[in-house]
Amino acid sequence: MLAEKYAYLEETAPALETQQRELRPVRQSEPRQKEQPRRAPVRRFQTLNRIATVGLVLICFAAASFTVFRYTMISNHHRTILELENQLEQEILQKSKLEVELSHRKDLNSIEFSATEMGMKYPEEGQVQYVELPQQQKQVEQADASPAQSNQSLLSRFLGLSN
Repeated sequence: MLAEKYAYLEETAPALETQQRELRPVRQSEPRQKEQPRRAPVRRFQTLNRIATVGLVLICFAAASFTVFRYTMISNHHRTILELENQLEQEILQKSKLEVELSHRKDLNSIEFSATEMGMKYPEEGQVQYVELPQQQKQVEQADASPAQSNQSLLSRFLGLSN
């Protein structure tokens, strides 16, 4: 029964197509717009789309690479700062130790003890000699404004300054 039903549909369908073709006027061979290939603009659009996609991917990759590079530079600088801070702390400790040692060596009692330990003695009366140095006299020259200089012209004063 089903086979008969489908057979009936098959017989009627081709008849409809032939009737419709006969009713339509026959056109001469005019190419349809759908039948003409327009692959060139489609390819151009596809290539431009691919180029834009690749360009955007490269730009994103460059931005991400730059960001990672900056973070590595920041990390390296931070590590360097920490090392320098540790070195500064060590130098400060060494400086404080040296200041303690210097203050101990400046103490007159420790100097006297070191001197007696090395066998040094105070100088005797004949060993001490005093030297008197001549004093340097500082003379301040004062400029006297005499009436002879005030009578000079401006040009002669200028020429006098240049000599």
